[in-house]
Amino acid sequence: MRSIFTQMSFVGLRKLDLGFLYLREAISLLYMLHIHSDEIMETLDLQERSRRQRAYWECFIHERFTALTYYRPTCLEPLRTLPDHDASLPAVVEAGFNHVIANFRLVDRQFLDFWLGDRSGVTAEWVEQKQQQLEDNGWHREVSLLPLMLQADLIITRHWLRTLTWQIALSNILLSSSANSLPLLSLSFPFRLSKQLRQFLISIPRDLVGIHGSGILQKLFEIANTITDVVLHFSHVPDSGTAQRIHDILFLKYFVFSFVGFANLGPADLTQKFEMIREKYPEMKEMELLV
Repeated sequence: MRSIFTQMSFVGLRKLDLGFLYLREAISLLYMLHIHSDEIMETLDLQERSRRQRAYWECFIHERFTALTYYRPTCLEPLRTLPDHDASLPAVVEAGFNHVIANFRLVDRQFLDFWLGDRSGVTAEWVEQKQQQLEDNGWHREVSLLPLMLQADLIITRHWLRTLTWQIALSNILLSSSANSLPLLSLSFPFRLSKQLRQFLISIPRDLVGIHGSGILQKLFEIANTITDVVLHFSHVPDSGTAQRIHDILFLKYFVFSFVGFANLGPADLTQKFEMIREKYPEMKEMELLV
């Protein structure tokens, strides 16, 4: 846990190589404890076994995030089960952590291979399967019962994963402009995503997002960057729908830029894209607020 804390601190300071070093140190210690061995874990009492399982999953989550955000290799495979139930934990904490695990278990080996390597094997069937996993209504109902602080992390992470999956689909599949197409196979999917995200973010206090630190800001940065790219390259004439999209982008812009730590993510490219959007739609008064 000390190594994981150090990793988080260095990543927050944008010292990514040092952060990766300490993440790998934590993972090495996991292997020394043989947490991946069912035979050895069965010799421990329930509470200690659960504690070590949670440590393993924590490293798994950090490694998956690091792979998707900073394109670093991974070595951990998911454990076969969630951590054993630990009665000493508050039920809401245990439920929230298990949902975080569930989010990152969606980043399976195939997902990583597509994201980090060759995407020529991406198929509409794979995208549809991932869409079903990401749009699970049962998951949304369960998460809605958790405290808002946990909801902020879980829902933004889920939106981020949907954004990355759309980017993978874009790489090797001819996306459709039809409103009847599968959402993740639609060119306009990021617009739908920005609307949903705005509806969620206006419903919770801002500090319940910021408390999650640089990781959640990085996810919001990726979402905002994707949405602005689509606005810049989506061919259509200005209409009421365009105005709504601009309003959604404006909200997201002000939201993410309001966090002091966001400046550390190097948002200069994003700011430049906002300027390009303003130039694309000079007749819209809302454009003056973009920069």
